[in-house]
Order: sequence, then C-alpha cells, then structure tokens
Amino acid sequence: MVKILHYLNQFFAGIGGEEKAGQEAAFIASAVGAGCVIRDALKHHDVEYATIVCGDNYFHEEEAKALNAIEDAMEVFRPTIFLAGPAFNAGRYGLACAKVCSWARENWRIPAITAMHEENPGTKEIGRHVFVLQTGASAASMQECLKRYSLLVEKLLAGDQTAVENYRAEYCLAIPRRFSARSGRPDYVRAVDLLAAKLQGRAYESEIPRVEAERHAIPNLAGTMAEATLALVTEGGLVPKGNPDRLESTRGSKYLKYSINGRDDFKRGEFEAMHTGYDTAVVDQDPDRIVPLDAMRGLEQSQRFKKLHDYYFVTTGTGAMPSKMEDLGKGIAEDLARAGVNGVILTAT
Repeated sequence: MVKILHYLNQFFAGIGGEEKAGQEAAFIASAVGAGCVIRDALKHHDVEYATIVCGDNYFHEEEAKALNAIEDAMEVFRPTIFLAGPAFNAGRYGLACAKVCSWARENWRIPAITAMHEENPGTKEIGRHVFVLQTGASAASMQECLKRYSLLVEKLLAGDQTAVENYRAEYCLAIPRRFSARSGRPDYVRAVDLLAAKLQGRAYESEIPRVEAERHAIPNLAGTMAEATLALVTEGGLVPKGNPDRLESTRGSKYLKYSINGRDDFKRGEFEAMHTGYDTAVVDQDPDRIVPLDAMRGLEQSQRFKKLHDYYFVTTGTGAMPSKMEDLGKGIAEDLARAGVNGVILTAT
C-alpha cells in the first residue's frame, strides 16, 4: 500500500482565507482539496491518502509546534510519500512547503514533493533532495500542476530512477544550492589567494556565485524640509474598499493613485489592503498602519515640512518581477516630479 500525506494551508484546504491563517496544524484522515485530484489520478494503485492542514500565520509563528504536530501525524500514519502545496508564488505558503518537505525528507528519508513558482522565496529554503515542480505564478496553472504531482508519484512507485531523474530535469526547478566539498587547501589559504589575485589584477573566481544588481545613486533632498512637498507611496496594496480599479493582490502590473486632499487619516471600512504577502487583517483594522496618513498630517501641521502631496500612490510588490517594479517606480517618479514633489515616504511590507 502507498500512503501519501499531503500538507495544505488553510486556503487550499477550504477552511478560509486570512481570517483562518492562525489555524493550528491538524491531521485529516482523507484527501482534501487538491489532494482529491491527485488521489483520483492514482486510483489504479492501492493508495491511502491523508492531509495535514495548517494556517500560514500559525506555521511561521509557531513553527516548532507545527512540526511537532506533523511529526505526531507521521508517527501514526507512517507515510511513504510526502507532498506539500502547490504554493505557486504565495510567499508564506511557499516557505512553509519548503520547510515541511525538507524536514520530512531529512527526518523520514521518504520522497518529498512540493511545487512553486521560480520566484517564490520558498525556493531558497528547499533541501537538496526535495522535488520542486515548477508552476505558474497563480492557481491558474493548478490543473497541470496536479497532473505533474501524480505523474511524478507514478514514476517513484515504478522505481525507475532514470525516469525519475529525467522527469526532474524536465519539470522540476533547477535550484542552485551550496554544497560542502573537500579541498586540498584550507579555507583561509583559498581566501588569501583569492584576495591576492583580485588586488594584483589576475583572473579569479569566487566559490560563491555572485548575483549582480544594478546600482542606483541615492538622491539628496534639494532645499530644506521646511520647503519640501512630500508624498506617500506604498507597495502594500492599500486601495478604497471594494478595490474599484482592480489592483492585483500579487505580481502587480500597475500603480494607482488616490486623492487624500482634505483627509486626515484612513478610516476603517473605507479602505482595504490587496496583498497576499502579509496578514492584511491588521491593515484593514487601521489602514494608517501601512500608509501613515495620520502621522504625516500631524507632522505637516507642526510645520516639519511644507506640504503633503494631494495623492498617495500604491502598487502590490509581492511576487513582482524586479523589471516590472522598476518600470512602475519610474512611472511614479515621473508623476511626482511633474507635481513638484521633493521627497517620498515609501512604506513596504
């Protein structure tokens, strides 16, 4: 008999959204949600399927307790394969999937499979032997993703290691990782040799791959704060209630601006946060937590600066391509420059 244990967060288990993100880890002796699709695809095998459900917030706030609960479930259920996700580009969920799969693989030595988008931060936490199926950025790719889970399980059950590795090469993320390796020279010798080569202008290569990022000059405020017009900008997704302009909750493709002329703060119930990268409930309760309009009005009235710009600007940063965010940043900067804004208070999650 094949025994599959599948980790799901509260949303994909059908329990609820952010209001249920504190859900404690719980064992369910059956397939739930996406697990039902995988179970049905494996109907020609003798499969017993069970599920671990855990809220995203609970896992990250009580990780030790969550892992203890998962361990208790595994002691009782004794799975032969462990699954988690798919997490797509959901950051908290992806990190949880990465950690539980890595933990299951390391401690139980059973195949562990998860799935996520290549830009999910969970890819940085994956253990070297975990299968990480590549997904799209959103649940729009759910059907194809679940098919890939079941096909990989089929190949694992067939015991053909060559077929498994070929499948990994075609459908799994090639995640770069650091590995320990033996060297004929101590680390301090290698480090000094590397430094000497660099100082002497000789060719050298670091043992740690370097990620190049474009450098941007840090601008200085022209004039004094007493003469400055400041603006509020956020990637935290704060929009009027109902999201009338349809700002995306992840992978933002646009920025929006809304008038704050005559407004001293953001009233609860009039604004909400569209963002999948943090617990938006605290912002919905008090929107000034993400865009501090109330504090800025106080500073304005005390003449700490000249004037607050009549509009605030908003986009959603979670899961976004850096190149797209660069384009949006340029657009916001051009708009602010035309309006004579001298400085920005930029809030992020």
